Amino acid sequence: MSERRPAIRFLPTAGLKRDLQTLHDAAMKRPHGAEGRLLRVALNQLSRIQQGAPGTHPLGYLPSYPDLSDCESTYVGADPNAKPSHRIVWREHAPQRPGEPVTREVIALGERANGQAYYMAGQRLGRPVGFTLAELAAQREPIASPSRPGRRLIGSFDTPSKNEPDLQFE
Repeated sequence: MSERRPAIRFLPTAGLKRDLQTLHDAAMKRPHGAEGRLLRVALNQLSRIQQGAPGTHPLGYLPSYPDLSDCESTYVGADPNAKPSHRIVWREHAPQRPGEPVTREVIALGERANGQAYYMAGQRLGRPVGFTLAELAAQREPIASPSRPGRRLIGSFDTPSKNEPDLQFE
């Protein structure tokens, strides 16, 4: 009896789409070169991620990188005899309700050199270097000062009111 895999909702982010477009543009200039091979390998790996394949390894927290401890990394490269040159960074979200599929959100496809893929993913997720996910969750977001008057009419944003102070944050 074969074990059935849970359904997966594949969610490529806008950032990933830009990464793929950049790689595609380079591959169109040299379809039989490294860029063309890298694009084919990356698309194959994205298909495997969509089908439920595990990542190459889960990421952890390192103080010199954004915290991507809720993400996975999958290695990709054009040359099968060399260390993979690129990383795909993605994360899996559990279903919100029973019966819904898990979601695999693919955040970035970037170069391995100097952790570029990890920095891109951190930036796209709004995670600065040196903060853990717990520290980021505990930070208060700036809120408008309670002394600020109520609402403005939509058309008034380009011309400040004379009796209304500038937006203040605590």
